[in-house]
Amino acid sequence: MEERTFGARELYSLFRRRLLLIVAIVIAGTALALIAAVELPKTYTARSMIVVETDDPNPLDTTQAQPNQQPDKSRMDTEADLIASRVFASLVVDRLDLIQDPDFNTYLPPAVAGGTSDSSGGVLSQAVGLIVWIPQKLFSLVAGSGPQDATSLPPKDVQQDRAISAYLANLSVDRSGESAAMTISFFNDDAATAAKIANATARLFVEWSRDNKRQDIKDAVGFLRQQSTELASRIAAIEGQIAKYATEHGVSSDPRDDLLRASIQQANEQLSTARGEYTQAQARLAQVRLAAKNGDTGAGVDPLLTSDFLTSLRNDEATAMRDRAQLAGNYGRNHPLVQEADAKVAAVRAMISQEMLRTIAVLENDVRVDEGRVNQLVKSLEASNEELRQRSLAEAKLRELNNNLATEQKLYDLVSGKLGSLDPFSEAVEPGVRTVSTAEIPTSPSFPKLRLMLAGGLAASLVLALILVLTLESMEVRIRDLRRASKLIRAPLLASIPRLPQKFLRPALPPLETLLSRPRSAFSDAFRSLYNACTRMNGGRSKHVVLVSSGLPQEGKTTTAMGLAMAAGMDGALTALIDLDLRTRSLHTAMELGSASRTLGDYLQGDCALAEIVQTLPDIPQLDVLAPSADDQTLPEFLNSGQLTKLLEAFRLEYDVVIIDAPPVLVVEDAIRIAASVDTIVVVAAFDSTTQEALSQVVERLRFAGGPSIGWVFNRVDPFQQARGALRRAYMRRQQIRRYFFADSP
Repeated sequence: MEERTFGARELYSLFRRRLLLIVAIVIAGTALALIAAVELPKTYTARSMIVVETDDPNPLDTTQAQPNQQPDKSRMDTEADLIASRVFASLVVDRLDLIQDPDFNTYLPPAVAGGTSDSSGGVLSQAVGLIVWIPQKLFSLVAGSGPQDATSLPPKDVQQDRAISAYLANLSVDRSGESAAMTISFFNDDAATAAKIANATARLFVEWSRDNKRQDIKDAVGFLRQQSTELASRIAAIEGQIAKYATEHGVSSDPRDDLLRASIQQANEQLSTARGEYTQAQARLAQVRLAAKNGDTGAGVDPLLTSDFLTSLRNDEATAMRDRAQLAGNYGRNHPLVQEADAKVAAVRAMISQEMLRTIAVLENDVRVDEGRVNQLVKSLEASNEELRQRSLAEAKLRELNNNLATEQKLYDLVSGKLGSLDPFSEAVEPGVRTVSTAEIPTSPSFPKLRLMLAGGLAASLVLALILVLTLESMEVRIRDLRRASKLIRAPLLASIPRLPQKFLRPALPPLETLLSRPRSAFSDAFRSLYNACTRMNGGRSKHVVLVSSGLPQEGKTTTAMGLAMAAGMDGALTALIDLDLRTRSLHTAMELGSASRTLGDYLQGDCALAEIVQTLPDIPQLDVLAPSADDQTLPEFLNSGQLTKLLEAFRLEYDVVIIDAPPVLVVEDAIRIAASVDTIVVVAAFDSTTQEALSQVVERLRFAGGPSIGWVFNRVDPFQQARGALRRAYMRRQQIRRYFFADSP
């Protein structure tokens, strides 16, 4: 099935068809909105206004606040949240004693009618109250509980929570843009109560803000006093620690008075000198030992080895060696004089060796002395460094104590200054918010508003009507679009027959009278088009039998058969119109015929000729009609016999065109049996009546039965709705059609 789409033309056509339904829904919805606006309980809204002042600095904050600064959004939001908080709501409930009000404490029995209750409630509100009261009463009877008295009420805190919740449900806090003003709105069914609670809320919030700020300042003063006392105690303790520590460690808070670093510097210099002398002594000792070992006494040796005593001994050794050499040359080596010379040389050498050992001993002693001096200086320097390290630690600790002392003193001065600025004004504080507008007793309810509810009811009912119309249209399967139907059944559209013209508040003329009195009307012209289409489907043959049927009754098949036959007769063809729908026999009444001389049953029995059972229409001599009346005893069963074929053959021989008004296809099988004896089948579908499924079933059944060529007719069509395109073109087509057929208008 082709998907349905909605364009401007389809929507316009849809609204025209469903106009009555849309109007009815809109009227009903608007009426209900009117009744609700009149009968619903009235709600009054009272509004008071407060202004939030410049942000108040923290009592402990030392920074200077900016003068005339606008409150920021976060503070405004905070104030609004505080007004709507349950803590502040409990204050309002307690001050106004709302826990004793049944409107807020629903645990209490309702107020007695005729006292303070509003007796002007409408019928609707009374009905709603009755509906609510009946289940409560039944439940109390089943549960065996009566009205609650003071002993059966829940605890006080539970009742207070219920009153707080009811109060907050009717409270609203609003802010306009970046304004520092906030509007407090309260809703109640009593105007005086609404104004009273709105004003009380603003007043109590100002008092609550002042009390909270006063308490904050008192807490800050108490905190500062406590801190001042503690700081004074800590300062005294730190000063005592500084004095005691300086005495115990012998340090001064001034590093310039310390002479230890100067002594350490001098010790380092002495150590460097001693280490140089020690190294020099070690070098001389090594040089002397090497010279003593090698006997080197030349230049560059240590001055100790070139002393006068050693020089004399070495000269003596040289002299003794020369003397020995002479004696050995003169007397030989074993001569006593030579031996005496050897002894002298040995004695001199012994003395030289002894002097060398003494010199080495002197140098070794110098090395030991220098080494001891170096070690002594190293130990002394290490002791001084350790002392310096200990003094540095002591000085660091002392500086830390001094820093702590300075910090505590600065904090003490700050606390003392802040305490001095707060303490004198702890009782005189500004709340930070102030009331700028009090609520007046409202004179008109905020709900329901008559105009608003009427507009809302009208809009809602219109939307509901549109949704309902579109839903019904999406579920609609009746045929309205001839192109979609032609594609669905795959059969040509032979003609679109318009609905009978009708004047406003005047009934339409019968089809027969319209065809005879207005031959140039669109209704009559449609049947001429149908006749021409059937002739073309027959291929131009001289004899033509056409069966006209529909899926269901009341779809216009009899009118179509009558109009087709009259169009054929007016065209000059010898035409016969046969009514084979023997169960209804509506053609006889539609054509306003009298009784024929003989009946169809007489002809079937062979008692008369064909010309005796037909009647000629006076206005159309070429048209004969076989329309059995109620007196004709012919039964529909004869359509199942061979007599039907003989009857149709007789008519085919006598007439050029034979039109058969057959029973509905989906009701009985008569039309299926007749279809085998005709040349063309015309299926009638009524606009906005025949469904797509029914039309498809009719065509399929006729095709399955082996019927001839099939076409269909769209009956009762509004010609103005066939205009395509925009609404202007539809209007122009309507005017063109009216002007064309103006001559035939009565």
